[in-house]
This record gives sequence, structure tokens and C-alpha cells, in this order.
Amino acid sequence: MTKPKKFYPVIVAGASFFLSYYTRLTWSILSLYMPFHPSVTQDSHVFALYFLSYIIVQIPAGFLSDRYQGGKVIAISLIALAIASFFSGLAVNIEQEYIASFFMGLSAGWIYPASLNVMKYYYSKEERPVFLGYYSIAWPLAIVVSGLTLTSIALHVGWRWGYYSSAILCLIFAALAYPLKTHKSFSKINFLVVKNRNVILLSLGGFLFFSSYWSIMLYAYKYFIEIGIKSMEAGFLFSAMAIIGLFSSAISGFIVNRFELKSCTISAIFAYALLTALLTFTHSYLILFLIVMAMGFVRFIIVPLNASILILIGKENVGSATGISNLFWQSSGIFGPLISSVFITNFGFHYFWLIMSAIILISIPFYLFIQMSRS
Repeated sequence: MTKPKKFYPVIVAGASFFLSYYTRLTWSILSLYMPFHPSVTQDSHVFALYFLSYIIVQIPAGFLSDRYQGGKVIAISLIALAIASFFSGLAVNIEQEYIASFFMGLSAGWIYPASLNVMKYYYSKEERPVFLGYYSIAWPLAIVVSGLTLTSIALHVGWRWGYYSSAILCLIFAALAYPLKTHKSFSKINFLVVKNRNVILLSLGGFLFFSSYWSIMLYAYKYFIEIGIKSMEAGFLFSAMAIIGLFSSAISGFIVNRFELKSCTISAIFAYALLTALLTFTHSYLILFLIVMAMGFVRFIIVPLNASILILIGKENVGSATGISNLFWQSSGIFGPLISSVFITNFGFHYFWLIMSAIILISIPFYLFIQMSRS
């Protein structure tokens, strides 16, 4: 495979993953500029509806990505996501946003399992951790781009164009993703993967970790505004939560090849919990900037580490294992924000970060008991 062709799959698969994540982040920022002014509780409902529909398709997405060409699955998903994003931009009230958010999640939910299968098809075991690191840049990049661009789009062009621009990008990458290939499994659906001990542990550990993570991503920008930080500066802080993650995601593959996978994952989760707790104790812009930069560094090592664990424990059923794990991980997007909205409404943001830190720490024992062999 020539060098340009070698990078084509990771670029397109990564961009597709980027769009599935970027479109869910748009609400976190654009909601502040909507004329119907959604409340904290309505914010949580929008996120919950997105994740509810997202998790509905996780298991079928996993099984279908094992049986059909991954590029076609990604392309169809991106076309549907473009349509849902466009209608979200047309919404004139919160009820219409609820409907649009539900269909955005329903469309985006197919991308992650299919794109991981694309990565497995094109890259060998030896080079896969490095390319998964490149692929995982998509996650922090989505946060950086949303923080830096969506505020500016909302202020200068209008909040609706945040959604319209997402729709255009989805259509472009749908066309680019269509030719991507994956291995096909023609065996019948094997539900035994649901009973796999390692899949269950990874699913439950990820559920707790992501419950905290999604709550942080939903309310961080609003928290920065509440403590007196200006809109553009708050957007930059939001982006800073992932800027250095562009680097850490890229080097994560080299870390996996050098150190033990499970130990790296647990260490990164522990560090992220401690950094989250530190947000409780300062309103200083400089100190907040340093904390969120460090959070971004360790957070986006975790993304490719989780993907590497999935590929190791999923073996020939990577899509199915991914679908099942992602079912739990993304259901945290319902649980976390709903619980957090109740907590913030009744007690404010003061203890919010400590609670999130505690939930992250509780996830560690589940990762600790996962058994895996070194690839």
C-alpha cells in the first residue's frame, strides 16, 4: 500500500468519527445563543434523547458492521446525520430540537463500530496502535474545533449555521467513506459475546467513566460563563480541554507499544479524576487553563487505549464487542447529564467537580479486572 493510500482509511474513518462527536457537542455551545433559551434541565433532555437513540442502534450497528462493508455503513450514517443536523438548524422551539437530537443520535450511532472495523481491515496488529492513535485525534479535535469555531459562527453568522455547516461536512465525507472496505463475517449473530467477562467489565467501567465525562462536556462551557469568564474566552477554555489531546492521541500508539496497556489505561483514568477535582478550588483563568490542558492530555490517551482493549478482547467479533461496549458507554450520556442537572439545579456547581471525580475513580476497579494478552 502506497503512503497516500495508507493514510486514506485513517483520515476518512477519523473524520467520520469526528463528525459523529462534533455534532453532539454543537448543542453544548449553540444552545446559549438560541432565542428560546433552553434551561439546564432542557439541556440534559436534549443530550439524553441524543444518547437514547444512539444506544438503541449500538448492538445492531456492531453486528451489521461485522457482516457488511464498513464504508457503506458509514456513508449511509453520515447522510442521515446531515439531514438531522440540517433540521436541528431549522428548529424554532425546544420541542423541535428534542426531535432533531433524537434523530441525530439515531444516525450517528453506526459510525464508531464500522470505523473500528475499517481500522482493523487496513492496518496490521503491529501498526494498528499507532494508526488508532491518529484515528483518535478526531475526538479532541472535535472539542477544539467546536470551542474555537461555534461561538464565532453563532456570534457573527447565526447559531443555525453551526448545524448547517455540520450537515455539509457530513455529506462530503459520506462520499469519501463509501469505498472503504472491511472484513465480512457471514456467521450468524453470536450473542455469546454479550456474556464475555472482559466485555462486561469494560462496558461497566466505561459507563461510570463516561457518565462523568459527558456531564463535564455538557456543562463545562456554561460553568465558565457562570463564574464570569467572557464568551470567547470560555470557548477557548472549552477548546483547551482538548488541544493538547491532539498530541496525546497521536502518541498513544507509541505508549501502548512501549508500556502495558491496562496499566496505562488505569493510570490515565486516575490522573483525569484528580485533575477534575482540582476545578473545584479555583476561578483563576490561568490556573483553569493549565488544569483543563492537563485534563485533555490524559483524557485523550484514554480514547485509543479503550479502542485497543476492544480490539484485543473482541478478536474476530470486534464490531459486536464494540457495539455492546458502546451501548453502555453511550447510555452514560443519558444517565450522567440527567443526574448532574438535578445536582446542579439544587446545589449549584460548587461540588459538581468533586462528584464527577469520585465517579471516575469508581470506574477503575472494573478496568483492573479485565484480562487480556499483549498484542
